[in-house]
Amino acid sequence: MAAAAASGGSGPAGGVAAAGPGGAVTVFPGARLFAVEDANDEIQRRAEQQALRLEVCTGQNASHIALYSHEDICVFKCSVSRETECSPVGKQSFIITLGYNSVLIQFATPSDFYSFYNILKTCRGHNLERSVFSEKTEESSAVQYFQFYALRDMSAHRK
Repeated sequence: MAAAAASGGSGPAGGVAAAGPGGAVTVFPGARLFAVEDANDEIQRRAEQQALRLEVCTGQNASHIALYSHEDICVFKCSVSRETECSPVGKQSFIITLGYNSVLIQFATPSDFYSFYNILKTCRGHNLERSVFSEKTEESSAVQYFQFYALRDMSAHRK
């Protein structure tokens, strides 16, 4: 679970938030880092052997991610913006591709992962962008709409 931050302020579930120079900093202890490589037509992964402390500092257009060893040595650092290739993997991991290099970050708990993912989505503007369809349609109505037409199309193809 989360460790205490220097400021003592609790943030989202699983993370601890503090004020940093660039914005809010959220800490996720117990993360693991894997380098994902494509060698000899096989996907291989190299793991950092110890659990790391992941810190996310949110800025206006990007989130800055850093992973630290228990000796406070930074072992990985990057920025994630709208243009960064990244994606959730399963319920507890996140992959980031920078150029031809990819890293997989595995979180200690699914709740840590979801907290981290929501921070990134917010920072990358996913919560700010809404289509005209989204603005005018309740989510439950949209689901019913697509279910209705999917069933209608399936029954039409059976005839």
